[in-house]
Amino acid sequence: MSGPCDTEVTAILHTRTGAHCLLLRLADTFIARFKGLMLSRVLNEDHGLLISRCTNVHTCLMCYAIDLVYLDRMGVVVGCVHELRPWRYSMFAAGRAAHVLELAAGTICRLDLRCGDRLEHPLWRGTVTHDLARVISSPERGSAMIEFAVVGPIITLLGMAILQYGMLFFAKNQINHAGFMAARAGAMGNANIDSVRQAYVRAMVPLYGGGLDTSELAQAWTKANSDIVGNARIELLNPTRESFDDWNDEELQNTIGNGKRVIPNSGLAYKDPNVIKTNSGQNIQDANLIKIRITHGYEMKVPLISTVMQFMLRWSDDGNDPFITSLYENRRIPVVSHVTLQMQSEAIEPDGPLSMPGQGNEGQPQDPGEAATDASAPPNCLTIGCTVISAPYAPGGADPGSTPGSGPSGYMCPPGDPNCSQMCIAAAGPP
Repeated sequence: MSGPCDTEVTAILHTRTGAHCLLLRLADTFIARFKGLMLSRVLNEDHGLLISRCTNVHTCLMCYAIDLVYLDRMGVVVGCVHELRPWRYSMFAAGRAAHVLELAAGTICRLDLRCGDRLEHPLWRGTVTHDLARVISSPERGSAMIEFAVVGPIITLLGMAILQYGMLFFAKNQINHAGFMAARAGAMGNANIDSVRQAYVRAMVPLYGGGLDTSELAQAWTKANSDIVGNARIELLNPTRESFDDWNDEELQNTIGNGKRVIPNSGLAYKDPNVIKTNSGQNIQDANLIKIRITHGYEMKVPLISTVMQFMLRWSDDGNDPFITSLYENRRIPVVSHVTLQMQSEAIEPDGPLSMPGQGNEGQPQDPGEAATDASAPPNCLTIGCTVISAPYAPGGADPGSTPGSGPSGYMCPPGDPNCSQMCIAAAGPP
């Protein structure tokens, strides 16, 4: 709007289209400059915010675009930025700018605002007070600290996430190497699962500290062994029970097998690969492959990020595997590694081998289709680390009527929820 101003107008913007009255809020203190327009309502077309001693502007935590007008010390326009969108950053590089005026989006075009126009404001009018004069004449101070106060936490979270991912990536590489060493021990040791497990523990020593001498290596081995006992699972996927049904050598069973069934390993290059037995759907070469699957419960170390990642993965748990669920309850992430090697010795049947009949898909040679997905809603987290969850969306099917402390995370009933019988917050573990 243009024309005479009433008593509520604190500034006049002079442009080629006339004098325009603006209701401006002045941000000349640390708190006011820090807050700016964050989490505020959309500006009216005749309202704005004047930030003194500032040439760098961001729009973090805003949900609407704004126009920026850079002013020199006497209110003359030296630069304009049209419709700066949320979560953007603007910096005026020229040395003439001293203040910035934030206006509703589209104001620059509506008023035909250009460089050389002028804002009349008490900061630089003759009625300026001693304090305001000191504000305008003082050098720019504190802008970097204000910007860091807003952006710093976000950068810190990203840095923590990168650090945790790097540690997880290193652990995954070590688990893959340890899995190879374990499968190699099984290939050389008649597919003995105890030999596989011992080799896996030995190869995991570097992840638990390693060492430069025998004493340090022994301590790291003790840590690895005690941690892996309840938080790692080694499964022998091949040879299967059906492999031993089809390819057992009775002579070897009575000699080296001590009564346990044995799959012969000699002369594989000279045996016909087209001979496929029905129980396992394998030829003799396939039956002489050792396949292991290792599920290692990795304990994340970085605070906050470890809690967020653990709850995100726990929400995706379908609950069909009790071991995986127990890892989540112990605040660990399952890291899975598969290894396949050629047997270098006769496979002796272990106790309780897995059963995988036929040529895949449990004997049904067709595409099983897409895996079943969990259609449940995500948890309604009340904290950034999801340590307190609003029932009834707690991971693992927490019941609104459950007693506090029954799970690894807390939950609370939302106010006014008729399905929630009580208000409670369970104690959460360390983030």
